[in-house]
Amino acid sequence: MSVLINQLKSLLFSFVIIFAFSCIVLGTVLYFHFSKGIALDYLTNDPAAIAKLPVYIGVLSQFGIFFWASAIAICLFSSLLINNKKHKAFIIASALISMLLGFDDVFMFHESVFPSLGIHQKIVFLCYAILLMVYGLKFVKVLLRTDYLLFVFSVFWFGVSLLVDNFIHSSSPYITKLLEDGAKFIGITSWVFYFARTCKQMLERETLKST
Repeated sequence: MSVLINQLKSLLFSFVIIFAFSCIVLGTVLYFHFSKGIALDYLTNDPAAIAKLPVYIGVLSQFGIFFWASAIAICLFSSLLINNKKHKAFIIASALISMLLGFDDVFMFHESVFPSLGIHQKIVFLCYAILLMVYGLKFVKVLLRTDYLLFVFSVFWFGVSLLVDNFIHSSSPYITKLLEDGAKFIGITSWVFYFARTCKQMLERETLKST
């Protein structure tokens, strides 16, 4: 019994955080339900179930979302273990950028949200490009000590996807969809592989230094 009580005490803060975060998300759902008149099942159910679509609808996009979430989780968890201040800052910044790009992918920021606010899609892309440039310049020394070719490879394929989306959008679906979304998928896959490898290497180096 004492073991259970001690565990409950040690986990109390975790329970509070979990409950608070869940309440914020559920509260946001209720806000949109009451303020915008959106049906609750539209906000809580799976999109394919709501639209009564086959389970394979958007399968490539779904895998991409899993990989964004993986990159975010890897970076956030690693940031708790990495002691080097520059490396920690780099990994936290990487987690935040991954989160932004992941949210954009899920909630269509550049396709729907920002254009609905009067901000052109190309302006959003330009802001993302500037953000990545600032990120790259800020952490160039850290990047150069990693297997940065994976990172460059990832950014290259994101660039291919953007070029197709903006300049070859009237071609056949094999170009407009398979090449655009396929290039983005390669970019996301490379992104998560790069950060998984980089975090592993940083943690291994710190372990070696401490022994």
